[in-house]
Amino acid sequence: MPSSRKASELTIEAIYARGATREGSFCTDPHVPDEGERARLISDITRLIREPQMPETTRTAGLTLIGWLARRMPGEAPHAIGVAEARQSERRLRATQRKR
Repeated sequence: MPSSRKASELTIEAIYARGATREGSFCTDPHVPDEGERARLISDITRLIREPQMPETTRTAGLTLIGWLARRMPGEAPHAIGVAEARQSERRLRATQRKR
C-alpha cells in the first residue's frame, strides 16, 4: 500500500489495512471479526462522540466502548480488572438514589 503520509497521519483503517497485507500479521480464524471492521467501529464512534449535542452519558459510554474495542485482539479474552469495584460503585450509587 504505497502512501506518502507519515504513520502518525494514517487513519486507523489505513494502519490496519497496511498490517493486514503482511502475511501472518493477523489472526485468520473465520470466527474472529475483521480488524478493519473493528477499526471502522472505533472511527465511527469517535466521530459521533465529537458531536457537540452528544449527551455526556452517551459520550462516556462511547469512550468506554472504544477502550474495550482498542484493547481486544483476536483470540484475546476480555479482562475483569476493576469489574468488582465498578459493580460495588454502581450498587452504592443506586442505593443513594433510592434514599432520595
